[in-house]
Amino acid sequence: MIKNIVILYLFLIILFPFMYVNALPENAELVLENIQIEPPYPKKGELTRITGEIYNAGTTETKSLASIITVAYFVDEKLLFIGEIDNVKPGIENKIKISSDPIWNAETGNHVIKIILDYHDTLNDQQDSFDNNLVEKTFSILSRHSTKMLLNSSPSYVIQNNNTLLNIVVSLEESDSNMKLDKKQIFLSFDGKDILPLTTDKDRTISFSKTVNSLKSFDIESIFEGDDQYRPSYSSLTIYSIPKEVTSAMLIDTIDIKKQYGFENSSFEFFVFQDSYENLIGNKSQNSTQLDSDVFLIPLPPNHDYFAEVYIDGRFASVTDKKNLKENSMIIEELDVRESAEIRFRVTDETGEPQGNVIVNNWIYSATTDEDGFTDWIKVLPTVIANEPYVAKATFSDSRVVWSDSFFIDSGEKRVIEITQKRDEK
Repeated sequence: MIKNIVILYLFLIILFPFMYVNALPENAELVLENIQIEPPYPKKGELTRITGEIYNAGTTETKSLASIITVAYFVDEKLLFIGEIDNVKPGIENKIKISSDPIWNAETGNHVIKIILDYHDTLNDQQDSFDNNLVEKTFSILSRHSTKMLLNSSPSYVIQNNNTLLNIVVSLEESDSNMKLDKKQIFLSFDGKDILPLTTDKDRTISFSKTVNSLKSFDIESIFEGDDQYRPSYSSLTIYSIPKEVTSAMLIDTIDIKKQYGFENSSFEFFVFQDSYENLIGNKSQNSTQLDSDVFLIPLPPNHDYFAEVYIDGRFASVTDKKNLKENSMIIEELDVRESAEIRFRVTDETGEPQGNVIVNNWIYSATTDEDGFTDWIKVLPTVIANEPYVAKATFSDSRVVWSDSFFIDSGEKRVIEITQKRDEK
């Protein structure tokens, strides 16, 4: 009897070999888990991704069973995106992350996010069961409050080759109400190192002291990563390194956000006044110490009020507030340099005919027109004061001179300035 069964089994294998192949224990049992959204706390209308993780609990890598495996992403039962996954090798150690494109404009409220793996069923049920291929999760999207970080250090400088005790205070506030927030974790770092996780105390602040000895300036950064109620916030503070021999001074930090100026190559001047405009200390462009390309230190006698007017390339840029300078202290001024503007000139005669080889200049720049009457583009500071416009002089090859109309230009503006030679100017 047994002999007859064996003979029949062998006969069936020979006659129907596909039955034998399908019976092989080859499978790619894909397991889908850890469904999330990015960013984790989106604001209303923010484009959001859906992510998940996949590992292969079977015995065979997926590429040997199917060339394409699709993944479908749903929000509130609405299909928003279909993607494909790469080859997944067996073993949880070969887990991969999957992600949709930014597909969903987040809305406040509760939303069911769902991922279906092998959406087009290219792996048959014998190779991968459907049980582990669908995961859904409900996310609550709340209307989160904006926050702002307050970061202060006393003092805000260190003395070179000396141990300086910095007393640092950090607080996190809700932007609209200015209410300080407690029990919030804030990360504090020094020059990108020594990252410390700290939590606001019952007074809703973080008070922290650190002894520093540094020959160069460095940044302190405070970071709140946000939570389900409040948005992230960030603040930074520069701690300046001051030469030991300087006992009282004004420090001017020119913050060039777009890095468009290398002040060491520019005409940079500041006029320092003691107590009032009637007492000009002088032009400190030569007597100052340049700590780096953007930071200037001006030693000054203590126990007076000081303020400074700042000029870049001959143009007024800013004026500082009047502050009292005490013994063994610093007045620190941070000046935001506005984005430059760009201008070019076009010189024509009164008929509109372009005039080439004309030199256009003022006290800052000089450029020559081409055959079409245009100069190259010139970077200039925007005009700041209403009674201080630009004006340019056009000098022709025969020494005739024509002046432009006065003009103002805004930060970031790009404009062509017309200079027209009138008949009575020939």
